[in-house]
Amino acid sequence: MICRGLLLIAAALVLAVALGAQASEPLLGVWNVDVFKSEYLTSQPPVRRVINFEARGDSLHFTQETTNQGFNISETVKVEFTAKLDGKDYPIMNSGLDTVALKKVDATTYQRIGKIKGMQTEMATMKLSNRNRTLTISTKGTTDAGATYERTEVFNKQ
Repeated sequence: MICRGLLLIAAALVLAVALGAQASEPLLGVWNVDVFKSEYLTSQPPVRRVINFEARGDSLHFTQETTNQGFNISETVKVEFTAKLDGKDYPIMNSGLDTVALKKVDATTYQRIGKIKGMQTEMATMKLSNRNRTLTISTKGTTDAGATYERTEVFNKQ
């Protein structure tokens, strides 16, 4: 009986620590794009885009799955990176970028810098609102071919 009580207390403590970590970093969680509230100035909106931020030690692990409609076919691309909020460059997979750097500007604003071959080519500002239930990402950049792009995407927390 005492053992069972200790296990319940230990489980409650683990849950409290996990919930506390999530509360301290409001980006954590799954975010779905609302294409009707988003604005794609230089490209077509995706059919579906889901972002997931997970805690990995003192870093954030970012996964983005995007499904685009092509000519008679849909394809899903998965982009991933793990980075600290320290403004240093970290590798990114399945992206036109080589590296990204994250930093927290204030309690509800984050900045992501994307680079190709060490040169900054993209800036994204991520802003939380609606009691951390809405994430707006404004992105401006230039491809390695020199074409510019710009979009403002609105995500809802799942």
